[in-house]
Amino acid sequence: MDGIDLKAYAKINLHLDVLGIAENRYHKVDTVMQTVSLCDDVTVALSEGESHSISCNIESIPKDRKNLAWRAADIFFERIGEKRAADIKIFKRIPVAAGLAGGSTDAAAGFRGLNRLCGEPMTLSELCELGAALGADVPFCIVGGTLFADRYGDLLHPIAEMPSCHMVVACGKEGVSTPWAYSTLDSCFGGFAEGAYSPKDLSPLRRALEDGDILSVAENIYNIFERAIEPEREEVTAIKEVMLARGAYNAMMSGSGPSVFGIFPDEKTAKLAEDELKTQGVAAFYCNPVKNQI
Repeated sequence: MDGIDLKAYAKINLHLDVLGIAENRYHKVDTVMQTVSLCDDVTVALSEGESHSISCNIESIPKDRKNLAWRAADIFFERIGEKRAADIKIFKRIPVAAGLAGGSTDAAAGFRGLNRLCGEPMTLSELCELGAALGADVPFCIVGGTLFADRYGDLLHPIAEMPSCHMVVACGKEGVSTPWAYSTLDSCFGGFAEGAYSPKDLSPLRRALEDGDILSVAENIYNIFERAIEPEREEVTAIKEVMLARGAYNAMMSGSGPSVFGIFPDEKTAKLAEDELKTQGVAAFYCNPVKNQI
């Protein structure tokens, strides 16, 4: 059967905060997530082989069970009760270990593609339930657009769309391990013991999104991880400084880093910042918000 070509969009966090730590030791978060046009290209096909096949243009990307797209195929076929195999081709543009959900969005594309190839045996909510078993970002990447998420970042709720705007997403050379990022965050905030940290009020960002006011959106973005990770990754500060000097309304780290996104007043200003970052050897990408694709 012919394969299905899909765009696996990167994710940024317009708001990311930690409310505490649950009894299972997972961090409870509030976050507003947004898909952007920076993407991987993923082709999903059903295979005649006995085992899944993963190929990728980046040599360091796992081609076995360590790849989330492989595991997505595993649990998809297990859920629908079929012993089949998938052939998944990934062309990566999203930087690895950058806080942009690069692995999660490839897995999400795997879920969406296999569901279509198999006649859509699963609903969207069922796909999201499966995705949550792989990672908190996967359900969001299945749906996309602008969404508020709580619990561990896997429970999705409607929120007003991000208005059309011009952005640059950039990432330095040194990645960030998510477990290390959370451990560093815990050290900064006393393990989130009672009274150690007061969460940021989300309502100004909600109002800005509802009003479609991109300047106000930019003024109200927030990421708790900046206080823990930025001192450990000098490139984060350097990238933010370039963006702000080049006219960004605001610039902030996404996820647990080290990627940074800036929101700009126009395309020309954004692309000048993109060009300057590239001359400094930084991976930088002009992009725009992407609406829900479901």
